[in-house]
Amino acid sequence: MLTLILICSLPLTALAATYTDVKDSDWSAQYISDLAQRGLLTDYSDGSFRPKNSMTIAETLAVLSRFYKLSPEVSGWLYSDYSDAVKSVVPSSLDWAYDELAVCLAAGIVTAAELSAMNLTENIKKAQFAALLVRAIDMETEALYMADTELSFTDASLIPPSYLGSVALLAALQVVGGDENNRFRPESDVTREVAAKMISLSLAHIESQGRELIIDEYNGMKKTEGIIFAASSGSLQLRLNNGLIREYSIPATAAIRVNGGVKTLNSSYVDCYCIVTETVNGITAVDITSDSAVTYIQGLLTSVSYTTNPRYIYLADLNTGTRTKYNLATDAGIYQDGSKAELSALTTNNSIVIKVKNDLVTELRSYSNEAELTGTITALSFATTVTFKITDNQGAAWYFPLNISALPTIYRGKTVISIDRLSVGESVVITVENSAIKTISTDEASETISGQLMSVTSTTNETRWTIKDEKGTEHSLKLDAGAGVFSGSTPILLSAVTVGATVKVVVYGETVTEIYLISAAQSSAKVTGTVLAIDEGKRIITILVGGKLIYINYQGVVAQITASTGRYIAISSIKPESTLVAYGSYTSSVNFNAVTILIE
Repeated sequence: MLTLILICSLPLTALAATYTDVKDSDWSAQYISDLAQRGLLTDYSDGSFRPKNSMTIAETLAVLSRFYKLSPEVSGWLYSDYSDAVKSVVPSSLDWAYDELAVCLAAGIVTAAELSAMNLTENIKKAQFAALLVRAIDMETEALYMADTELSFTDASLIPPSYLGSVALLAALQVVGGDENNRFRPESDVTREVAAKMISLSLAHIESQGRELIIDEYNGMKKTEGIIFAASSGSLQLRLNNGLIREYSIPATAAIRVNGGVKTLNSSYVDCYCIVTETVNGITAVDITSDSAVTYIQGLLTSVSYTTNPRYIYLADLNTGTRTKYNLATDAGIYQDGSKAELSALTTNNSIVIKVKNDLVTELRSYSNEAELTGTITALSFATTVTFKITDNQGAAWYFPLNISALPTIYRGKTVISIDRLSVGESVVITVENSAIKTISTDEASETISGQLMSVTSTTNETRWTIKDEKGTEHSLKLDAGAGVFSGSTPILLSAVTVGATVKVVVYGETVTEIYLISAAQSSAKVTGTVLAIDEGKRIITILVGGKLIYINYQGVVAQITASTGRYIAISSIKPESTLVAYGSYTSSVNFNAVTILIE
C-alpha cells in the first residue's frame, strides 16, 4: 500500500542536445530530457540514448523503482529485507538489478510470484508496461474501476483483460493514445522513447495532484538498537548504544520476532540485543536476538590494553560503577560510532557495547555518549532509586533511574534546587555526559508578578495561588514546595503569607519559586504549632508548624498563660503535644523570639 504526499515538481529543461543521437526537434526530446533530469533513464557509455531500442522487463522494473526517493540508510534496510526473495527467483546474471527489484517488491509494483514467472530479459510489451506503470504511480485501484470501460482503439479487443483497466486509465489521463490508425498495439515492444513519454506524462499527472510516491512500509523508517533493560507485554525499556534508556509502548500490531520467529514480548528477554523499527505509522517491529551462548554487556570504557596478548578492556557498570576486565578475541570486530576502528583509537568514558562468547569479546562497539534533551517531566517518584522520566520534544520517552545519593545538579534559572522541587508537567533541559545526567535545568524563562494574593487552594498533589496583579489580571500559579519566602531580605515562614497579602513572586513557567511579602494581610508576628520538645537550659521550645520545625526562644517572654484560665503557667508545666501560640518576631525562617506564649 502506498501513500501520496506533497512534492515539488521539477522543471523541464532541454537536455536532449547532450545525447549524440537525440535532437531537440525530435518528438520525444522533451520527455527524454525530463527523465534524464530526474535520473530515471540515462545514456550509454558512448553518450548515446538509443531511443529506438526496446526495453526489457528487467530494465522497465529498474526504471519504475527509481520513482521512490529513499535515503541510503532506508535503501539498505529495504534491500536487506527483500534480498533473499529476489535472489531466490532472479538469476545471478541479473544481479545488477537486484536492488531495484527489491524496491519493486516492497512498493507492490510486482509480486514475488509474478517476478518468478517473468522472463526478465524478454522485451516488455506495451500493455504490460501500462499495467506496471499504473502500479508504480499507485493508481491500480482507479484502474480496476475502469476495467469495463469501452476503449476507442481499433485493436481494443487485443488488449488482455487483466490490462484493460490500466490502459483505460492511461488513455483517460492522455498518457497513451492511438497511432495513425488509432491502434494501441498492446503486443508491441516498448522503446526507450515511448517509455520516456509514458513515464514523463504519468509523473506530471502525479505532480499536478501534489503527490509523491512513498512506500508505506519504509516511510520515515528508523531503527533503534540497544539492550533490553525491561520488557513486558506492550512495553519496552531499551538501553540504547549511547547508554540512555528509551521507553516504548509497543502496539498490538507490531511484529515481535525472536531470532526471526514470532514470539510474545516478556521479561525473559532482558539483556538481549534488540532492534526497534518505526515508521510514520508508529512501531512496526521489535526484533530480538536471544542466544544462551552469547552475552551483550554495556558499560563505560575506563581503560584498554592493546599491546598485550590477549588484548583487554575495562568497563564500568552503568548502574554501580563497578569495573570489570574483558579479554578480546584475536579477530574481534571493533567499531567507533559505526565505523571500523583500532582499539588504540577508542575514547575512555565512551559508551561500549560488547558481544561476549566463550568468555571472549567477539565484537566491540564504541559510541559517543554526550547528549542534550529538551522535554516535559512525565514521572518523578522517590526511593533509593529516583524514577525520573521525560518525553522529549520529538515525542520520545526517556527513563532515568537516578541514585538518590548521587543526584545531578538541578537548576531553576541560576538557582540550584533539590530534585523534589521539580514536578510532573514541567519543561526541562537535560545534559548527559558519560551516559548519565549531569544537569537538569527548568526550560522556562522567569518572570515577576506583583499583586494581591486572592486565594490558596491545596490538594494532595499541589498548592495553587491566585494572584491579582496591578492591572486586575488574575494568575493561577503552582507553588513550589521549596519556594523561598522573604520579607525584604529576611527569610520568613510561608505561613506568614496569607490571603489578602500583597506579594511579589518569581515564576518559572507557572511555578512560583520565590515569594516576597510586600505587606501582610494580618500580623506575621504570631506562630501556632504543636509542642515537641522543651530545652530549659537553652530556653528553646521546639514546635511543629505545617510539617516544619520552628524553634521558639522564650528568654524574653514577659507573659506565659493558659488560654482556658488566663493564668500564668510555668514553662516546666508545658507538656509535649500541647498547642502553643507565640507572639513576637522571626529572626530567621526557623527561629522565633517570643514575647508572649499562650498554651491552648
